[in-house]
Amino acid sequence: MPTVAETPNEFKLNNCPTDGISAVKFSPTSSQLLLVSSWDCSVRLYDVSGNNLRNKYTHSSAVLDCCFFDPVHPYSGGLDQMLKTCDLNTSQETVVGNHDAAIRCVEYCPEVNVVITGSWDQTVKLWDPRTPCNAGSFSQPGKVYTMAVTGDRLIVGTAGRRVLVWDLRNMGYVQQRRESSLKYQTRCIRAFPNKQGYSTARVIVNISNAL
Repeated sequence: MPTVAETPNEFKLNNCPTDGISAVKFSPTSSQLLLVSSWDCSVRLYDVSGNNLRNKYTHSSAVLDCCFFDPVHPYSGGLDQMLKTCDLNTSQETVVGNHDAAIRCVEYCPEVNVVITGSWDQTVKLWDPRTPCNAGSFSQPGKVYTMAVTGDRLIVGTAGRRVLVWDLRNMGYVQQRRESSLKYQTRCIRAFPNKQGYSTARVIVNISNAL
């Protein structure tokens, strides 16, 4: 049974990571399945309602981000520079590809059906999850620190407080280039639910202009 925390609707999951948690993502089809990546080199799938660890796989270094492609195929990347996926039904792990530096961000865009990685090697790469294989590499103006997907658009935050908006249907050019209005380095970008804008944040939050 769940362990009740401070309020009745909070509880602590069993078999937690042994180091800092870098990302948490719910399954696209069920709010009961939670994917967690950690600095302890692991990616874990939890059944929240049953409070049990359903599956786990590892990288050779800290994992910085993860995402679901579908309910049984998560993707993850981190300091080992590798993009990995795992079939949660068979526990078979696959190294999809790699960057030349740490992978900081991993996202999936269902509208275009691509997995997207952003790296400290100053590139964004697209991956076809059907094969899986690399579908393109695109230079950025600095290390990628954060990304967000909204519809068929990709918003990328890089070193130098730069923000770029890409059209995932046509990555031949940058749709918009902006500089974050935050005083310090952008660490997080999230798109509005209505797909008309985004927020950028470090310690304080600033709402940016609409897309």
